[in-house]
Amino acid sequence: MVNLLVLVIVLVGSFIGAFGTLMIKKSTSHYPFLKLFKSSFLWLGFFFYGLSTLFYIFALRKEELSIVYPLVSTTYIWTTLFSVKYLKEEMDLWKWIGLSGIIVGVIFVGLGS
Repeated sequence: MVNLLVLVIVLVGSFIGAFGTLMIKKSTSHYPFLKLFKSSFLWLGFFFYGLSTLFYIFALRKEELSIVYPLVSTTYIWTTLFSVKYLKEEMDLWKWIGLSGIIVGVIFVGLGS
């Protein structure tokens, strides 16, 4: 079974990483490419990406890569939910089916370890 502490660390790290993705997307939507590096959203996104990497490194020290890395895919779930809520992106049936597949896959990895 997956170490509960590692599970929490990876889920928090994936949440932070998804928030970083949201910030980077906001920066690319509001600034032209040449002014992009002056965007506080971009640097905030980089910061959260880096922070999530530190969470993953800690988790990898405690658990096997074959268990931790599939759990990192929960970032896709958070990113999708953030994009729907904050960017007003639309979900269709196929996107929901794909998201459900990720959730089922993460559950299988958790049960299989």
